[in-house]
Amino acid sequence: MKKQFVIPAIVILLALVLASGNAYLVNLCVVAAMTTLPAVGLSLLMGYTGQISLGHAAFVGLGAYASALLCKSLGLNPWLAIPLATALSAFAAWCIGWLVFRLRGHHLAMATLAFGIIIHVGMVEWRGLTGGQDGLADVPSLQLLGLDLRSDAAMFCIAWAACLLAIVLGGNLVRSPFGFAMRTVAENEAVAGSIGIASASLKRKVMALGGAYAGFGGALYAHWLGYISPGPFDVGYSVRLLLIVALGGFSGLWSVVFGVFFVVITSEALKPFGRFDVVIYGVLLVFVMVRCPQGLLASLHQLFDRLSGGARRRAGSDA
Repeated sequence: MKKQFVIPAIVILLALVLASGNAYLVNLCVVAAMTTLPAVGLSLLMGYTGQISLGHAAFVGLGAYASALLCKSLGLNPWLAIPLATALSAFAAWCIGWLVFRLRGHHLAMATLAFGIIIHVGMVEWRGLTGGQDGLADVPSLQLLGLDLRSDAAMFCIAWAACLLAIVLGGNLVRSPFGFAMRTVAENEAVAGSIGIASASLKRKVMALGGAYAGFGGALYAHWLGYISPGPFDVGYSVRLLLIVALGGFSGLWSVVFGVFFVVITSEALKPFGRFDVVIYGVLLVFVMVRCPQGLLASLHQLFDRLSGGARRRAGSDA
């Protein structure tokens, strides 16, 4: 499908889901939207800048808890708390980037994994602030002109509008000179340095942008659900985000949407397996990395081309 048709196609499909009135499908699409935001940020970091992160769920959790606490403890309006929480997640990501981007390869992966674990443990153990395993309840919902926007239908519109805007802005960034610098750093940092690109600073900026996307998604999640606990922001969620980006082929922002729906639908099917779903996600990730290095969507497209090409050749020989 040509890129100029992608946005209209997605908008039409989303509109059909909303118009169907099917509460289950609408709820599933809201969950997908909440996952798309951090996944797009991770795609910018990993797919275009070549920097691995196994702790991206931590930034989602920071955004969710920050926005919830700003409202509950300081009495801020959610419309103000969300951008503040987003900025906090971006700043935390920038600070973490300042520390971990001195490392490369598996050392970088282990450092980001450790960061994710530390943040998750903090959410569990800092009971006086986060409520521990019990979490935080009664998180205020978004209000507009006196209307409560906690319903699935209302959040469906808000979250997907944010997703589409985030993808469009990310695409513009990728096509800009900054995006060229990102791809150069991903290919070879030595070459990037030789042409005047400050690799360390650029990686921190992209990390901060990814943290902002994740924090914004987490903040929306908190005000939609009205309750948050540490469980959704564990390492398993980071693995799912990594799988989503891998399914989309790492460097394809619109392909992230395919990966999101694949994983969200798979998650529904894996619910009977409980905590073993992380193991299954890990196996899927290994399979995609080994058998579909360009992403599952690209591999399916190549398979379709081969099958259709073979069919055309057979039809030509029969004629």
